[in-house]
Amino acid sequence: MRYQQQRMTFQFGSGLTRLGKKLLIIYAAIYVIELICEHWLHIPMVSNLKVYPVSHPYFRTWQVFTHPFIHDPANPIGFLINCLVFYFFSAPVERVCGTIGYLKLFYLSALGGLVLGLLFANIAGFNIPFLGMMPSILALVVIFGLVNPESTILLMFILPVKAKYISYGTILITGLTFLAKANPYGAYHLGGILFGYLYFKFPHVFNPNILYLFYLQWKLKRAKSKFKVIDGKSKNDEDKPTLH
Repeated sequence: MRYQQQRMTFQFGSGLTRLGKKLLIIYAAIYVIELICEHWLHIPMVSNLKVYPVSHPYFRTWQVFTHPFIHDPANPIGFLINCLVFYFFSAPVERVCGTIGYLKLFYLSALGGLVLGLLFANIAGFNIPFLGMMPSILALVVIFGLVNPESTILLMFILPVKAKYISYGTILITGLTFLAKANPYGAYHLGGILFGYLYFKFPHVFNPNILYLFYLQWKLKRAKSKFKVIDGKSKNDEDKPTLH
């Protein structure tokens, strides 16, 4: 996949793409259902959709796919902020990556958050289970700064800041809060940024055909190592051929 490294005009309120609208509508609809189920009907919906470690008794396969669209029902302000950031940064990144590439980026960032989150799950200060769109959203912010570094963004709608500084700042703050254990989901968020960046810069690494080719090469090399090649000659072999 080749990304077009072009300068884009970034305008607030420029609108979402068709895919972005669908993702945002799904995210909002699920959250409304969450609020109704959790606070009014007392149905534990979130506990069935957020993701647990594989060894955990509450782990279900579908949680790997559902956890990015679940948000803490006790934090509606955080939900609105997520929606706002997604609205601003989703469309420009999708136009660069393409629809399919954007979907891969979105889910690989979520998967990266899950992988790194679970790796640090047993360390004090990092919480499990995991849920939320934040790993994918942070990846969108970082990638936007990479493809359109000179665009000006009004931080908090007041302070004009170059997009590249927003990108660097996002990485720096996420990394520092992770190291300081100030953010219980620091590993989860950092994993999203890492996988999103790797996919954007090296998309071929995540190509299943190439990964399968590497697997076949490794398998062939391993099979060859089990055999010893003998040339049939010996330094001390002075026997002459016989005629029959």
